[in-house]
Amino acid sequence: MFLLGLIGVIYGLLILIGLPYALFTIRSLKERIAQLEAKLGEPEATSTPETSDRQSATPPPVPPRPEATEGPWQTSGVSPPPIMPETREPSKAYVLRTENFARLGNWLRTNWTLAVAALSLIFGGLFMVQYGVERGLLTPPLRVIGALILGLALIGGGEWLRRKFGDVSTPSTKHLPSIFGGAGVVVLFIGILAANALYGLIGPGAAIGGVALVAAGAVLMGWLYGAVLPAVGLLGATGAPFLVSASDTDATPFYAYFAIIGLAGLAIDSFRHWAWVSALALVLACTGLSLVHLDVSSAPGLLGAAFALGLGALVLPERHLVPAFDGVPLHRWRKDQRPDFPTLLGAAGILIATLGASVIALDPGSNPTEFALGMGALTAIFLAITFWLYRAPTLDLTIALPGIAFLAALAVQPRQQGEIYRTFRAFLDAAPETPMPATLWWLMGAVALMAATATWRLNLIATRPEVDAPARALPWALAASAIVPASALVIEFLWNPRAVIGNYPWALAAMAGAAMMVLLAQRRGARAGASRPRDLGLLAAAAILMIALAFFLLLTKAALTLALALLMVLASLIDRRFDLRVLSWVAQLGAAVIGYRLLIDPGFFYAIEDASWAEFALSYLGAMAGFEATRRITRKGRPVLIAVAESALLTTLAMTLTLAITRYVDLDGHNFWLPGLCAASWAAVALAQVWRLPSSTRAARVIRTVFAAISGVTAAGLAAIEIGTTSWMANFATGIEVNGPPVFDGLALAFLPLALTLALGAWAMGRRQERLARLLQRVLVPGAAAIALIWGFFEIRRLWRGRDLSAPGPSDGELYSYTLAMLLVSLSVLAIAVMRRSEPLRRLAMGGVALTIVKVFLLDMSGLSGLTRVASFVGLGLALAGLAWINRKIDARWREG
Repeated sequence: MFLLGLIGVIYGLLILIGLPYALFTIRSLKERIAQLEAKLGEPEATSTPETSDRQSATPPPVPPRPEATEGPWQTSGVSPPPIMPETREPSKAYVLRTENFARLGNWLRTNWTLAVAALSLIFGGLFMVQYGVERGLLTPPLRVIGALILGLALIGGGEWLRRKFGDVSTPSTKHLPSIFGGAGVVVLFIGILAANALYGLIGPGAAIGGVALVAAGAVLMGWLYGAVLPAVGLLGATGAPFLVSASDTDATPFYAYFAIIGLAGLAIDSFRHWAWVSALALVLACTGLSLVHLDVSSAPGLLGAAFALGLGALVLPERHLVPAFDGVPLHRWRKDQRPDFPTLLGAAGILIATLGASVIALDPGSNPTEFALGMGALTAIFLAITFWLYRAPTLDLTIALPGIAFLAALAVQPRQQGEIYRTFRAFLDAAPETPMPATLWWLMGAVALMAATATWRLNLIATRPEVDAPARALPWALAASAIVPASALVIEFLWNPRAVIGNYPWALAAMAGAAMMVLLAQRRGARAGASRPRDLGLLAAAAILMIALAFFLLLTKAALTLALALLMVLASLIDRRFDLRVLSWVAQLGAAVIGYRLLIDPGFFYAIEDASWAEFALSYLGAMAGFEATRRITRKGRPVLIAVAESALLTTLAMTLTLAITRYVDLDGHNFWLPGLCAASWAAVALAQVWRLPSSTRAARVIRTVFAAISGVTAAGLAAIEIGTTSWMANFATGIEVNGPPVFDGLALAFLPLALTLALGAWAMGRRQERLARLLQRVLVPGAAAIALIWGFFEIRRLWRGRDLSAPGPSDGELYSYTLAMLLVSLSVLAIAVMRRSEPLRRLAMGGVALTIVKVFLLDMSGLSGLTRVASFVGLGLALAGLAWINRKIDARWREG
């Protein structure tokens, strides 16, 4: 009680002292400002009227023009804008500007007493209905009646001041009518809400009717008063429910209450064109709705309020039942050009309606009725944008909002184990006589309806002669072509419908979707328009995706890969015939999917262990045939697709060779040569990709580089595995034998194909003049030489030790053979150097000789014995003497020549 008494004392002081002080202070300040303006020769009467924050189409007759006002976001006296012609310049700035916030701060610093006065009057009405007078001597009905009388008295006092002195024209009373009127409106709201929420004197219907009546009056006052009244009214009305509601109050009526508050703000700004009033009204209304929904979840209430605000944001700004917005569209928003404010307000309205429906549809706890209500609302929004907003092309991009929300709701239900998904899956455990759930059929029917209507709108826009018709038609082309396959794929991969309704019914639905997309493509093809090739391509791509889904559902693993290859070829063929660039993207996607199937699912292990030879050949040879056919029939203007087809063909060839060899050999028989042989095929693929780089476009070059890098890394990894495996055999793997006759054995199969491939690559790169080819040649030559030397080392080991490389040793003959081989190799390199007059090769040969010397003195001296040691050193000496003689002859010949 002490706290209540203290609040009452503060309130009395504010009324008795604050208001008179505010009146005199404001009057004194205004007089001083007027004197300063007179001295500067800029009287207030000649001030320039404020321009609107946004443009307006020609409005119907408006109420009598109010006096000049100065709102919180404005810096000078303003009058409502005159009736504007149809031709308008786009607005350059709206609400969220630094200047506006600076104006608000300046206004509050100058007129803070008025803000406190408004707050005090509102709390006076609140205390009237909550606590009564003299400790509750007044009954609840008298408290409510007293609050209503106080509100009407404040409105009457404000109206008397406005009629006598104006709202902004007289400095001594400036903004006072708005303060009294706005506070009176809020007190009326408080009285009506208290009658329902606190005391139960009236029902929810009567309360909402009273609120609507007061809001209508507030709209009329907003047309006549300055900018302060809407600010006070909107802020106070938003906070009123939270001040008078009790803990056991049913908050459902407040859905309608906040919708009315938002619509009232939009209606006020419909004639005043302040812009910030509409923004403030929508922000406050949405905030209130969010808080109410957290307290009591009501799907109909939230949808009704969100739809009301969305309709109001579209209809009220220009006051047309069929919105007609022009100017800069949303998809062309740039820094130097912005859409008109009505366009942004309409987009905000569509966003609010979409969010309201999404909250219900995305809620995993929604029951079937609520889920159907949310998805139906999203479909209705999609259809409304399609049919109702045909005269508002600036809002075409908003068609993405309900479409994306619809797909998100489809994905969230199975991911979050929503009630709808659980009900759908429960059919698996139901009795045999239980009817099959129709959930998916309704969902697919909804997306089919959206696709059909989007195609209608696409035909309406794309056939117009305007220059920007193709750009305006793009959102509708994407909506018409994407919604059906996207929804089907989400359902397939997240809902697992085959387990519930079976493969064939779901595949039939996919084929029906493909047939529908073909029909829509035919309807679009029958119309003219600059964007027809693009639109037809998108619709045809959607049809191909649906056919691919049906194949995925019905065919076996090998047949599915073959069918995808066939679809890739058909897409390229249709693109070649009708010049539909989008289908080239579909063909690229098909190549990626085929690669995924060959590599991962079912992948390598299925091809090696489970697939028959017929299935293996059908999958890999069929894919290669599809890539080759695509490469040959693709249009010349599709270099990226050609690069993808060639790269996929070469990569698949390497995989086919690798897998065929792997399937043919006995993996349990220790066929150590397998990694090396496979490395040769992958190295060949990498070199083929590099060979095609110079003649490729920039995008194709990137694709080939990626494939070359993947193939090269694979070849290097397999070569490393081969060297490691053979070294392990030579040192630890007792009992593992080298198969085949000497020289033509498994060692040759492991190393020589790879060395030969690298050598041929180095020779080919030497014929090119590009920097990359020269650099690659310097890598390939040492690589080929290293692989050949490794083979020679292991082959000598095999000749002396037999088929088991891990036999004890080495023998004297083996060490002597290594020395002899090193000398022969060095002499061979020296001979090549002489023939090519190559100083680097000559230095390499001499380096080999030096390495041989090191080997003899470090290894042979301790490892050899008897005559073998003598022969080794004598032979080395004679060889070195002869080599010195040859080296001098070479120097002399090169000096002469």
